[in-house]
Amino acid sequence: MQGVEGDITNRASRNLPGFASGSYLTIPTLNNLQRIVHAFTTRNNNLGARYRGTKSPSDWDVVADLFNIKADRVVTVNQVHGDVVVIVDDHSYRLMHTREADAMITSTPGIAIGVETADCAPILLMDPTVPAIAAVHAGWRSTVKNIVRKTVMRMHDRLGSDPTQLIGAFGPAIGSECYEVDEPVMRPLREAFSFWKDVASPRGNEKWSLDLVKANRIELLQSGLQEKNIHSLGMCTSCRRDLFYSFRAEGRTGRMLSIVMIKP
Repeated sequence: MQGVEGDITNRASRNLPGFASGSYLTIPTLNNLQRIVHAFTTRNNNLGARYRGTKSPSDWDVVADLFNIKADRVVTVNQVHGDVVVIVDDHSYRLMHTREADAMITSTPGIAIGVETADCAPILLMDPTVPAIAAVHAGWRSTVKNIVRKTVMRMHDRLGSDPTQLIGAFGPAIGSECYEVDEPVMRPLREAFSFWKDVASPRGNEKWSLDLVKANRIELLQSGLQEKNIHSLGMCTSCRRDLFYSFRAEGRTGRMLSIVMIKP
């Protein structure tokens, strides 16, 4: 399902105050959720750009304005391509920028959790019932470490979420047509997934095309999510460099933020 571009006069969600046209996308079906809001930023209006690749503390102030919260309640972690899932709450959110992790979960309203990407698959999980949410950064290393499956389990064990009721949303990620990998990636992929042939196809010369989104989608299904509850923007970061940053295509570049929040 394609996303909707945010616009000041024709907002992607009437619950979100719009900012500069085209600066964020949403998945239309999920705009109807009463207690949870989400957004996927773009590179439009220079949002998420980095000076010489360096992150700035004020990078996401505009996103805080979007969600009508204080800037320090937009929470990110130090992403390290691992499988650590951390719990964010009113006592810990100010320290999260120092934590090494690749997924966050919370049931605390008014804290927006997000992951930064420029090709890796960003995954937002939403439980409107508890309510509870998660933000997952899934590059190939985290994917083969079952990061999204571990996040679903953590939501169930710590926050009481029923996997069959969870909603999954994939943001912009590199598509298989642009994501070529070699044996150092394929070896752990084969070891991790019995379904590896469904997400990788040979290109010749010991090169493969890898579908990161599909791999994590299968993981979500095997974790108990219903297929009807899994959504995707369906946009390739490398193909759409007019709209997104792509590390594979550009080298050192900016980042998009995929973010979700339970309304205060």
